[in-house]
Formats: sequence, C-alpha cells, structure tokens
Amino acid sequence: MRLLPTTALLLLLAACGAPPPPPAATDPVLEKLRAGEAPAELRYDKNPLWTAEIGKALAEDRAWKTDADAFAALVHFASHAGTDGLAVVEKLLGDPKPEQRMRGLLIARLSPAEKMPDLLKRYAPRLLDPSTPEVARVALGAIAYRGARGATEAVFEYFEKTEDLAALKALGILWAAPPSGGSTEATGGAMPYRTLVQLLAHKLTMGPAPSPESAGALLRVMTDVEIDAFLSKWVPETFGSREILIAAAGEKGFDAARGRKIHEAFLKSPDPALVSTILWGSPHKLDAKTVNPLLDDDRVTSSGTKVRDYAAARLESMESGLPPELPADEVQRERRLKKWRSRR
Repeated sequence: MRLLPTTALLLLLAACGAPPPPPAATDPVLEKLRAGEAPAELRYDKNPLWTAEIGKALAEDRAWKTDADAFAALVHFASHAGTDGLAVVEKLLGDPKPEQRMRGLLIARLSPAEKMPDLLKRYAPRLLDPSTPEVARVALGAIAYRGARGATEAVFEYFEKTEDLAALKALGILWAAPPSGGSTEATGGAMPYRTLVQLLAHKLTMGPAPSPESAGALLRVMTDVEIDAFLSKWVPETFGSREILIAAAGEKGFDAARGRKIHEAFLKSPDPALVSTILWGSPHKLDAKTVNPLLDDDRVTSSGTKVRDYAAARLESMESGLPPELPADEVQRERRLKKWRSRR
C-alpha cells in the first residue's frame, strides 16, 4: 500500500526518534473576531488577516457582541483596509439595511483612502433618502467632512425635499472659501454651486427666519472680498440675525482668522448688547487695539452694566489668561477701568 507523503514523513520522524511537528498556532485575535468580539489588541497592532476578517464579517453582516465591539472593529477596518476595503464599503453604502449604511458611512468618514469621496458621491442619492433621516444626517456629516463636492446636487435635492438645515450646514462646509490669502479659484463666481449656496444662505439668514446653520453657511462661503463688503454694509445696522451671525463666527471649527475678523468688526455695532456679548464670550484672540476704544463707551446694556466695564474685563482677561469677570464693587470696576485707560 502506498503511503501519503505526510504519513510517510511522520513515520520517518517517529523511526528517527524525533517528535512530530506541533500544530499551527491559532491567532487568538482572529478567534475573537470570528466570535463577534473586538479585542484590545486591535488598538495597538495591525495584521492584514485581522482586517480581512473584519471586512468579511461586515460583508456577511455578522453580529457583534456589543456596540463597543462593532465600533472598535469598524475603526480598525477604516484605518487599515485602504483601497482593499473599497468593495466592502461600497456594499455597505448600498445595503438596504439602514444600520449597514451607517457602518459604511463611518468607515467612509474615517478611512484615509482617497476614493471615499467618490463613493459618497455615487451613493449620495441613496444615502440622502428622506425616509431614513438618521442615515441622511450621518451622510451629510460624512460628505461635508470628506469634502465630497461631487455630492452637492444630491444635498441640494435633499434640502429641497426636507428643508433639513443640516443639509445647508453641509453645503456651507463643502463650499467654504479658502483661508485668508489662499487661492479663490475654487470659490470664484464661476462656480455655480458655491454661488447657489451663498444666495440661499443669504436669503435665509437675512430673512424673517434665520438659523445658525444658514448663518454659518453664509459666513463660510463668502470670499474675503465678499465678507469685507458684507461687514461694511451690515455692521452699522441693527438687523435681526446679528446675534446668530456672531454665534456662528464663534462656533467650534469655524475658521479662527475669519471669526476674529467678524467679531472685531462688530465691536463697532450700534447695539451695546451685541458688543458686550463679543467682549464677554468671543473665543477668538481679539486685538487690544479694537477693544481699547470701548473703554470710553458709556452705553448701558439690559443688565445695567456699561460697555466700558466689559471692555476692561476683556483686556484684563487677555492679560491674565483667565475668563472675564466683572467685580461687584463699583470702586473696583472704576479702578480697573482707570488702569486700562492709562495703558492706551
């Protein structure tokens, strides 16, 4: 009887007194992934076999033990799959189950793969389905974050159907003007989508029902020249959306240089409450030269405090690094006011 090669090798080794080779070691991480668990090792190491197993689990819609396991696996896959994971992401984005599409969107947002904006563009009409608003909201965030301008038309259509202001916010981020001094080629008047976003945001912001989303979009898409013209026209006025615009210019993630420019410009507003709001709460590093003139501003706010006291509080805060504060004692306020006037 002929022996199989493996059997013959084992018999030979036994005859020679050598032990048989040990069985191949199993990968404990792979075993846990197959059982629906994302072990801690995923955070500290990488292995193409792990990534492939997660991709297989996602494609097969396997259950994970906990939401934390699912999230950890998705993050690991997004970080390490690269172009090899595009097919999995595409399957997820087109899946009929909303939860699968949500997983695809998380990967599309986190993955460094350059093709992700193209996938978001391709599946935008499906993702921005008004019947699944929870998916649409996540899709808008991913589209804006990845700069998927190719999805602009789908975002406009979604806004027209739903009037969801999250879509307007996404459009503002997509078509934001470049930072000061950057090229305006991509945001010039020849770009019809940018112009449409600007016109829509301006109409809503300066109309009877302004919103933080419309104000943020308007302030983002305007070029430096346009923002200068806007400030020149509206700073001297007491229009209805001025407080919303100030809040939008101080929002986390808003361009700091532009936000500072807007806040400093509105320190010349005829509205003492607006000026005090900026002095008290602006997150931007205001120039002392724009604050100093307000040390002579005797206008009184609704709280009974004068603008000049807020100006002194701001200057004190700029020097100390501490939050602004207003002394309850009038003598202390006058002493501090005198101090900062003497330093001009």
